[in-house]
Amino acid sequence: MHLSRRPLLALLRILFLRTLFQWPLIGLGLLLGAQAAHSIQLNEQEMAWVAAHRQQTLTVGFDPYSGMDSFSLRGKKLGLLPALLQDMKQQLGLQLVPAEVKNWDDAYTRFLQGKIDVLYGANVTPEREKIMQFTRAAQRYPYTVFARRDASVQTLGDLDGRRVGFLANDFVIEQLPKEFPNIHFKEVSFEDQAAGLQSLTKGEVDSFVTAGGGIEHEFLHDYPNVTIVAELRSITSDMTFAVLKDRPMLAQIINRYLDQRQAHIESLAKLAARDYSRKVLRFSDAELDWLEAKGTAVVGVAEDYLPFDYAHGGEYRGIAGATLQRIGDIIGIRFKVETGSFAQLYERAKRGEVDVLNLAKTEDRLPFFFFPHAISTERDIIIGLKRSGQVQDVYGLEGKSVAVIDGFWHEEYLRKNLKSPRIIKTASIQESLKLVRDGAADYLIENPTVAEFYINGLGYTDLVKRGNTSKDSFIYFGVNRQQPELAAIMDKVIPLIQFEEMKYLGMQSVPSLDNEANQQLTQMVGALLVALMLVLGLTVFFVRKLVLQKAKTQFLREREHLLYTDALTGFQNRNAYNQMLDEAQQQLAYPVAVVVADMNNLKRVNDNLGHAAGDALIQLFADCARSQWPQAPSYRIGGDEFVFLVVGRDASQIEQDLDDLRQRCLNTPRELASGHLSHASAALGYAILHSEAQTMAACMMQADASMYAAKAGMKKRSTDFPQD
Repeated sequence: MHLSRRPLLALLRILFLRTLFQWPLIGLGLLLGAQAAHSIQLNEQEMAWVAAHRQQTLTVGFDPYSGMDSFSLRGKKLGLLPALLQDMKQQLGLQLVPAEVKNWDDAYTRFLQGKIDVLYGANVTPEREKIMQFTRAAQRYPYTVFARRDASVQTLGDLDGRRVGFLANDFVIEQLPKEFPNIHFKEVSFEDQAAGLQSLTKGEVDSFVTAGGGIEHEFLHDYPNVTIVAELRSITSDMTFAVLKDRPMLAQIINRYLDQRQAHIESLAKLAARDYSRKVLRFSDAELDWLEAKGTAVVGVAEDYLPFDYAHGGEYRGIAGATLQRIGDIIGIRFKVETGSFAQLYERAKRGEVDVLNLAKTEDRLPFFFFPHAISTERDIIIGLKRSGQVQDVYGLEGKSVAVIDGFWHEEYLRKNLKSPRIIKTASIQESLKLVRDGAADYLIENPTVAEFYINGLGYTDLVKRGNTSKDSFIYFGVNRQQPELAAIMDKVIPLIQFEEMKYLGMQSVPSLDNEANQQLTQMVGALLVALMLVLGLTVFFVRKLVLQKAKTQFLREREHLLYTDALTGFQNRNAYNQMLDEAQQQLAYPVAVVVADMNNLKRVNDNLGHAAGDALIQLFADCARSQWPQAPSYRIGGDEFVFLVVGRDASQIEQDLDDLRQRCLNTPRELASGHLSHASAALGYAILHSEAQTMAACMMQADASMYAAKAGMKKRSTDFPQD
């Protein structure tokens, strides 16, 4: 190896210092001076190699369509790879620059020809190890399987016997048959992802398999008739740096960098993912300028609105807080928390002192706030005592007293829809619940998640849902109209966020409530202990009676639950269904749509993947149906048979509901077994019960007939799987 005179003199000075002070390792920063403020620790041979090559430009080949690794935003080259190469230059002094390549095949071929020095993103294979030296992976991205939404490829196993597209020379072509030996496919190679996806949309291939790294979200945006049917977690695209066998020292030096800068690399990856999300979401220049110039918003957190709103230690917790945290993680917005009563925060938001506030969307608020997509599409419910009568929408509250939290939209809603509303204003939901429980108010209106949290947490088991509302009572983040860019940004991000996931995370971050029923029990026990000191025999009698009564009550509750609840789905079971047939027409509000569902493919899943996977498929369909009709009485009456009673829907509305349910199922894949991602589907039929003149049994027979007709039609389609 030949060294120029100046680097050689510098190296000799370093070697002299090492000998003088007996340093075991020397930082490269001493060698390169001001060029490397934070150097990587190298040994003598590695430092000598760097000194000999620091003036040489080393090209790095990569896949130019590689998601967050390399992309352009507003004319700038961004991504993890450019950031890594810049950091390597600062830390190592090596001139590593991206090569100009057309696609992965071009980069791979030119690397093998020696025209490119380093290859980024090549997976290790036995064949490649014969000619290449690999570093460890800077990042790992699972491979993703794409298919058309309307095609019969719905799981990974459906690739068997199909035409499957890949990038030319992609590692997954060889690895997929090794990981899944029972899948046999016909390989079709493409120069880049765009060509493969276009071929998929045209039906020239049945599926396209490529690495993720965030780019899958851009593909779904650009090709709306394409969906993801599987994520191959066992096959990852390892973002290694590879060199040819005759240059092992370069791979060794890069590995030093990867080992010593791991935390910094993770930070670079987060920034790359943030910037790539901004690109994928197609933010306007004004929106990007807002993020770069400001990027911070003041969010108001109302007191006493668990589990959505909760502030602790300057953090926004609860369901809404988890949602805002996810928004911030995706695109890099920072939220500053301000707390107070809802009424106070609302007035501050109208004045522009608060940018974001969790509030309902009403006509009188539209002049002051933008309303991005709702974070929850649950409709409010009407709550009363178990003995209270059923209520048909808000109109059933005429002449009834209703507890309303001061400042909440329910007051305006009642005044506009009732002739003489009887409104009792309260300071909190707990006060409202107590008024209803004590009989001082007849009903209250509240979000079902909020109501469930407080009723269960406080132990108010005598309060139950007594009706639904048809008003858009979804949960929104209102953004004051002085921040149009912020509103537009949130409107683009919120659809990417799953409410059920945020609900789970948010519930873990809020405090539990003091169960008043338990407090009352504690007080009773205390009184009994005092009585024990006075009359021991009488106390023993009362304590024994209390314990027996409690045990009997618990036994009866558990027995009733076991008798009438399906353990797998949480729906009511056949016993409850039979009882409903006898009693339903005394309780129903007409019209009622009776929907019958018979799941598809359950037997095939049980036979091929096992009954655990079949149970997962049943639960998946139940979750989709519950999301479609969250308030409807729901029954599982057989292994794959379901019945739903949807109140207040005519034929056209229920047909739209059925279409929405089919689409919801199609858009909600789940991993039934390792490596097997699928979605639920069912034959659906319905009939409308208009009045007491019809019997529920007769209506059920009509719905069954409708369902069987639908199932027969599905079996005639040549692209469908055989139905169970």
